[in-house]
Amino acid sequence: MTVRWPWLRRLVGLVADVPIRLVAAVLGAAIGLFVTFGILQRVWYPYWNLANLDSEASIATLFSAAVLWAAALGWLLVAVSARPPSTSLWAWCVILAWLALDEGNAFHEQLERWSGIDWQVLYLPVMAAGAAAWWGVVRRFRTQTRIVVLLVMSAASWAIALTFELVQNWGGSPARSGIYVPTMIAEEALEMIGSAMIIIAAILALRCSIRATSLQGIETGASIGE
Repeated sequence: MTVRWPWLRRLVGLVADVPIRLVAAVLGAAIGLFVTFGILQRVWYPYWNLANLDSEASIATLFSAAVLWAAALGWLLVAVSARPPSTSLWAWCVILAWLALDEGNAFHEQLERWSGIDWQVLYLPVMAAGAAAWWGVVRRFRTQTRIVVLLVMSAASWAIALTFELVQNWGGSPARSGIYVPTMIAEEALEMIGSAMIIIAAILALRCSIRATSLQGIETGASIGE
């Protein structure tokens, strides 16, 4: 792991040592809690505005943005420690950071209201850049089955979530549509689940980078000894 600053090297090591099961348990419990409260808010307690999954000012939205920021930080550490350096890793970090910023500030909805064009259309370049960066990361870790599986599953979760958002307007106004509430809840849950899997993949990728660098150091030392 060739990292110039000692504090950054320590941070990489600390994040890589975080137990995967603990991360999965904490994120899974939090997502389950937010989804449960979101369902309760929609069905029985409409005045629980902070639990509204469809609100950009709810606690669930802030949590979703925080998970994406954590994913961006995790992959930033991977990009810093990876040798040889990878443009795809840095691009992937930028995409995740933008998604986190957008999730917390609802830029896509503001652009849609301002332009009158569906945000999915406006974001096609972002989606294309994200897909290209994601593919580069998958190719980088193609020999690491767990990382690839997590990245594929996270992409599938986000793709299904986007599909749910596309169909929410079927049948007229979303507020009158019978499919709006269930697809909205499923969409928000899948986005958080997908982001959580990206975090776990980042931890595994950090461990992989550390292990690869350690092996290189051993091989270098052995060649010098010879």
